[in-house]
Amino acid sequence: MILVMGATGHVGSKIATELLSHGHEVRVLARHFPDPEKFYGADIIEGDANSVDTMIHALKGCSAAFVMIPPDAKTIEQRFYANKIGEVIAEAIEEVGLKHVVNLSSAGADLESGTGPVLGLHDQESRLNDIAGLNIVHLRPAFYMENLVMEIPTIIAMDKIFGIIPEDAPVDMVATKDIAARAVFLLTNPTFRSHNIEYLLGERTLTYREIARVLGQTIGKPTLEYAEVPDVELKNYMIGAGMSESMANALLELDHAASNGLLASSYARDKENSTVTSIEKFARTTFLDAYNQALTAQNSRRSSSSSFEAHP
Repeated sequence: MILVMGATGHVGSKIATELLSHGHEVRVLARHFPDPEKFYGADIIEGDANSVDTMIHALKGCSAAFVMIPPDAKTIEQRFYANKIGEVIAEAIEEVGLKHVVNLSSAGADLESGTGPVLGLHDQESRLNDIAGLNIVHLRPAFYMENLVMEIPTIIAMDKIFGIIPEDAPVDMVATKDIAARAVFLLTNPTFRSHNIEYLLGERTLTYREIARVLGQTIGKPTLEYAEVPDVELKNYMIGAGMSESMANALLELDHAASNGLLASSYARDKENSTVTSIEKFARTTFLDAYNQALTAQNSRRSSSSSFEAHP
């Protein structure tokens, strides 16, 4: 049995479905399962990773586990939240005596300051490494390409992507399916020993200027631009969208770490950590699908509104 935490998220869902498709015994854990049929054949546990009892129940009888700290954009104190969950996960692993774990961390997790939400992952790597007898691989991916999907509303409305990272600053991005593919390999071939670190950096280093060009060409918006905005403007936007001030500040700090080279200072790109999915392939598949769905939803709302106005 293999446990997959965060089974409804970008990475966990892909790991779970891939494992199930190859006939592995899988247990999935998430707060909620709105579409449980997607995990047909899995042992489904709907529960809070902040509960030691839930985590022990989820880990019992497993030969390996994919673990992660579930994100919470509304948490009042981001690093405290991450450490609280991290302590629960570590306690449960130690209690059940699990020997093989793949931990979802992040590029920059080796750094002790200046990386916002990654600091909680830095703490978690250290915490898990302290568990006697645990064999572990810490996956350290770069920014997720899937985060670009969140830019679709402003792309539709304004032909712009907004951010605080300079448009020509080097940025590494990886498709979550490539993270999942590596995790699946490790979980099904648990020959790793002691403490290991693997970076996953995407097909090549990018800039937001290039990203905007590729996305714009793919969706038929060749004038799509990336626009740099002040910190306060982006922070207000994130808080207005429902994010806590603590999380907004943490994400701004992480973006600055990418801007000034701090984040990339902790790794060097090579053949082993360069993954297969290019920004062009991501744009033609995941991004284009999400963009078309957003357009369809917008047109449907407009049609409903027009119909209502015409028939009071």
